[in-house]
Amino acid sequence: MWTLPQYRVTSPALKIKEIFKRAFKPQIKDGDRLIDFGCGSGAITPFFLNLGLSVDLIDIANNCLNKEIEALCHITATRFVQASLWNLPDELAPSEWIFCTDVLEHLPESKVALALSEMAKRTLKGGLLQIYLEDEPFGALIEESLHLSVKPHEFWVDLIGKYWPIHAVSPKKGSLKRLLAIVGRGYDVNHT
Repeated sequence: MWTLPQYRVTSPALKIKEIFKRAFKPQIKDGDRLIDFGCGSGAITPFFLNLGLSVDLIDIANNCLNKEIEALCHITATRFVQASLWNLPDELAPSEWIFCTDVLEHLPESKVALALSEMAKRTLKGGLLQIYLEDEPFGALIEESLHLSVKPHEFWVDLIGKYWPIHAVSPKKGSLKRLLAIVGRGYDVNHT
């Protein structure tokens, strides 16, 4: 998908960056680490760097990063690790913060719980998860479904709650396309 320019046009992460900031900024200390699980193009990376975070970008695709984000990896405390979320490398140490937007629904259903377990093991404080609850149109470009785990709101809330305390979750609404959850332990969350 990352070879198709139209797939790089939008970044769901950029649409919710202020929610992350309102929830966690008072708790973030300079030098804290954040892992962006399923980072895609990495478009949100400058936002995290401006918050004083060092960033680990994780994605299964080795061609996903935008060129300017690849350059940041050479001049900042940012690194890219190619890995699947259900088989993260042992050297990926826990970080204070995590971020995962519009990724978990792309995983095979048999890998989702394992991916959440791997992510939770690497969460020291908290983070934000966003999950698309419907199929999406980009799969038609390659004649394959990109969302392999399309599940209802309750499925995701129950599953996420097995791995982290949930501090806030988007309400279930008839037209809601995405679930947003603020998760973690050992910090005070500013509810948004």
